[in-house]
Amino acid sequence: MFITSTGLTDHGISPQRQAPAVVRHSFGYSNMNNQLKNISICDECNSEYYSDTSQMTRLCPECSHVLYGYENCQHEFANGRCIKCFWNGNSSDYIKGLKEKQQKKSERILYVVDFFRTKYGATNILINDHWESDAEATGLTDRSGQFLAYISTISGKDNNYYLALENPSTDNQLPYSPAGEFDNLILEELESLLTKHLKLAD
Repeated sequence: MFITSTGLTDHGISPQRQAPAVVRHSFGYSNMNNQLKNISICDECNSEYYSDTSQMTRLCPECSHVLYGYENCQHEFANGRCIKCFWNGNSSDYIKGLKEKQQKKSERILYVVDFFRTKYGATNILINDHWESDAEATGLTDRSGQFLAYISTISGKDNNYYLALENPSTDNQLPYSPAGEFDNLILEELESLLTKHLKLAD
């Protein structure tokens, strides 16, 4: 920027009276690129969020991450909102419940769940946890919810897993029918059995 002999900038504006950053929405946040950002309302937590920061059209980055494993925003809060995605920190009761369950699980079980959902898609592997009080176990199903896999790291050893598989019920007396139990599996063996059972492809 250059100041001319008339006291004006090269854009013809007094340096003492230059226009402030343009506010593009009613929440008082300026858009650094001077471009209007689309703001949506999350169906789950009812927070506003920038539409282009979420991989799902009707969920904010936070809720899409918790529910479906999509990449979350690396939140930075100022004045009660994330300056990156505009999320206000709201969480529905359901999301709060999921976060509480996750906090009760061990790092080992969380790691293996994250490994499979990241590699094969969060919408293809759903969490169906009937063992909420067990920090070393969880349940996963295919996207239809018909085929269940129970995974446990109860042995306490690294890279050592127990797996129980269940198919849809054949007699309507139980929700599932046993499809095999496997112990002392390493991650590669667990992956091979799990992907076949849940009908996943790499």
